[in-house]
Amino acid sequence: MYSIGLCTALIVSALTAASIPLAAQSVPPPVVPRTPAPAGAIPAPPGTNTPGPMIQFDSLTYDFGRAASGEKVRHIFTVTNTGNRMLEITNVRPGCHCTTAGDWTHRIEPGQTGVIPIQFDSAQNSGNITKTVDVYSNAKNQPRLTLFLKGAVWRPIEINPQTAFINIPADTTNRESTTVKIVNKTDSPMTLSEPTSTNPSFSAELKETQPGKEFELVITAEPPFTVGNAPGTISMKTSLTNSPAINITAVARVAPAIQVNPPQFYLNALPNRWYTNRVSIRGNIASNVLILSNAIASDSRIEVRLEPLGLKGMYNLMAAFPPGFEVPQGQRAEVTVESNYPRNPVIKIPILQIGRSRAFANPPVRIPPPPTPVPVASHP
Repeated sequence: MYSIGLCTALIVSALTAASIPLAAQSVPPPVVPRTPAPAGAIPAPPGTNTPGPMIQFDSLTYDFGRAASGEKVRHIFTVTNTGNRMLEITNVRPGCHCTTAGDWTHRIEPGQTGVIPIQFDSAQNSGNITKTVDVYSNAKNQPRLTLFLKGAVWRPIEINPQTAFINIPADTTNRESTTVKIVNKTDSPMTLSEPTSTNPSFSAELKETQPGKEFELVITAEPPFTVGNAPGTISMKTSLTNSPAINITAVARVAPAIQVNPPQFYLNALPNRWYTNRVSIRGNIASNVLILSNAIASDSRIEVRLEPLGLKGMYNLMAAFPPGFEVPQGQRAEVTVESNYPRNPVIKIPILQIGRSRAFANPPVRIPPPPTPVPVASHP
């Protein structure tokens, strides 16, 4: 009886002792959800508790929606110093010349706000655009951040093409023309004045294809022509208040009768191997298709080959120079080609020595012979 009571007492004592450490263990604290940062806020780097200036914008992006080409879009970004030291904005740098920054707040006390005014000139833009503005400061959380302006720019008057290029053959005496289409994209009907040109070499005729909405402008280049580019501006007044005038650039491009590109062979001094170079020749003749023949080098050691390309009047001229070849000082080397153009019956392409270089151990490389045509079996 005594032993049974003693055992019972020992068991109860052991259970009581085991429960003491379990009760001493701490209960884990409840998880507290984080409050999200306000829109535009830049969080401090992890583990950083250093006091100082902190920068926060009401929004980093301004969507201006839809603007007419030429309209100036203005917006003021609001910035707050959420730190405990003076915030100094040292520079505001737009990403392109069409976006500018006004006089921003350079110093902002803790808890105070400042402004950064931005203006975007849409004159040279169209379609969906995004412009950036970089802001530099002494903020601890973000010393450099980027603001965005985005939206769509539309043109009240659509001009296609924006620049009228007129390609003119070298020997033509005829007038050459091109057509520019003008479309009124507004809801109001539009009228245009008679076109005027700053260059007397251009004339222009306006045709209204859809009343108040669509027009065609025929721009004509008048002979005589000289080789090169001749620009001019065609101007018209409109009845639209947001686009009172139209200015269209016209360029008459007169190419040489025969173009050689590049205009000479460049010879690198590679004494221990063959060296191959090439030029392209193209004809811009109105009266006939350029035909070339009989390519000859002034030095018999140079191998030359003339190959017509797929387009009529275009050729590749290749020249292979043997090992050790160089142009003697004071002498002239060239490749000549005969043409069917009476004003330029012989085309001369000079060979220019660029300089000397070390010897190369490459095997000789020469112009491969043209492929042998496959004979076609004749039918009896």
